[in-house]
Amino acid sequence: MARASLWPAGHDDATCPVAPPPAAARPRGAGFTLVELLVVIGIIAVLISILLPSLGKAREQASATKCASNLRNIGQAMQMYVNTNNQYLCPFKNDTVLSDPTDPSGIVDPNLPNAYWGAFYAASGKLTKDIFTCPSNVQKSDSAGYANQYVAYGYNGWGDTYSGLSDTDRSKFFGSTTEIALLQKYKGAWTNAVGRKITRIRFPTQTIVCQDTWEAMLDGGTNGDTYASSVPANRGKLTEYPGHDIEYLRHLKTSNVLFVDGHCERLGKVEQTDERYYTGAWDLPRSY
Repeated sequence: MARASLWPAGHDDATCPVAPPPAAARPRGAGFTLVELLVVIGIIAVLISILLPSLGKAREQASATKCASNLRNIGQAMQMYVNTNNQYLCPFKNDTVLSDPTDPSGIVDPNLPNAYWGAFYAASGKLTKDIFTCPSNVQKSDSAGYANQYVAYGYNGWGDTYSGLSDTDRSKFFGSTTEIALLQKYKGAWTNAVGRKITRIRFPTQTIVCQDTWEAMLDGGTNGDTYASSVPANRGKLTEYPGHDIEYLRHLKTSNVLFVDGHCERLGKVEQTDERYYTGAWDLPRSY
């Protein structure tokens, strides 16, 4: 039987367009629906929220590793210095100039009055300025113009001329009125202090040389530039530099610390309240 024409009489089936298939029979488009797009965006957002903290910790761990490497390099340079200076550590320097004013790419003469303590060890170990910059150093200057771009590590001068300690205090902490952990009084003045012989430090594995800080010289004692204040009410506080905790706890709330024997480890805030890390008097109980 002949198939009936779909078109009115007079129309040629061969020349007339074919009727489109019903809408339900059309193939579905390849694009996302709005609901599907929102679901994908939601999944990506959840994955990012999960991964970002881990990525941040990994990045900070890399910075902490670089910082620890800096401190170990300083420790090696320190050993070179004492080997060529009759076993004496570097003298007292409580300033922040590391760049040579005549050659910004170079290191300042360590004997200049305002030289940073690290200039002595930099000269001995041929260290570059970047060794004294912690990758996590945040506050590179303050409103008073205290710049520490290249002086991110504080030297242990706990008990020196700015510490507020009396000779009675020094006798209690150090067993001497003329010596502290790394320094000794020179010509009757702590402002002229010179380095002690490294061989006189009885607990080199537990005595701090330098650490992550804001301050160039850690006077300690009653001076609030460490958490180990000799004033019990101030222990755990930076009363001289309030708000600068971030520079003392740069690496996931810990400091990288270089010890006299040359090793580096991290100390948290609670550990840094123990004055024995700064006095080196580990044969005595804590004083408070």
